[in-house]
Amino acid sequence: MKRSVLLLSCCLAFSSAQAASECPGFPSLATSGEALLAQLRALPPVGIERELQACAPKTIIDFAYSGGVLCRFGVDKESVEAATAAVTRLADGGELVEYLYLFPYAPDSHARLLALLAAHFSRLDKAAYPAFLQAARPGKETTALFAHGGYYISLGKPAAGDSAEWYSNVIFEKMDRPALGVRKICQDAADD
Repeated sequence: MKRSVLLLSCCLAFSSAQAASECPGFPSLATSGEALLAQLRALPPVGIERELQACAPKTIIDFAYSGGVLCRFGVDKESVEAATAAVTRLADGGELVEYLYLFPYAPDSHARLLALLAAHFSRLDKAAYPAFLQAARPGKETTALFAHGGYYISLGKPAAGDSAEWYSNVIFEKMDRPALGVRKICQDAADD
């Protein structure tokens, strides 16, 4: 799958000597997919790839990836550097429904991400997680879920058996349109 190759290639090449810009959409939440994409293009990324998801509702995901550091969450020694970002919009009308950042996984940087998110957003108890996050997913673990401004903000990491044990992720999903980005599951018409 194109998405997996892009994410893996960006993280394998993760290294940069230059100071990174702050990641758009954190800690202030993004409101426009076009504005967020323009900010990502200005970083500049090594490339932007587009993926169309044809199952209803049709969505467009733009992946911005780097050959090193794309941007950073936080400041100074507490910052965590992202290598990849993705922005998901509805194909009809372009409404922003999700955006995310991927970070090379390490326990200490994952802990810093948790602290950064907790400093800005309200953490939810597991009992309040939406259904799409309560189901077990092989190799994926949601470390924490936050809510703010109509968004779910989740922090994820690899779990035992994950073939992509190299990344943490922070996903911002519209509460009224969850699981339409990288979590979207398309089923064949025969499955309906």
